[in-house]
Amino acid sequence: MRILLPLFFVLIFACEKNADVIQSDSCGEYTIYDTWSGITATIEFDFAEGSYFLNHHIPGSIDGMITAYPCDLPSQFHSEGKRVIVSGNLFESDHLPAPDLGGQEIMKIDIHQIEFQEDER
Repeated sequence: MRILLPLFFVLIFACEKNADVIQSDSCGEYTIYDTWSGITATIEFDFAEGSYFLNHHIPGSIDGMITAYPCDLPSQFHSEGKRVIVSGNLFESDHLPAPDLGGQEIMKIDIHQIEFQEDER
């Protein structure tokens, strides 16, 4: 029994997952918080920050919203109110505004792929 207890702790600490740290040309170094793959979002503009962002309503929630500020949004997507399908890495940053809504999370996004939704072209 004495051998099993230390072995148990060794296994727990050996299985700890390391955070995925990414180095990106447009975003610098960051730790992945979550990944979007084919997520539908709406392009909006934040006048206070002077930048575009993507709003994604969390399905099944009443007020759940993820607001993602892209490191680099291609100019052809500078169109408020347009819906896009986007994939990329979400990460936290100290340089983001505070949430406006109770269920809102605000993140940065390193976009890997973005396109207008079919009916938005």
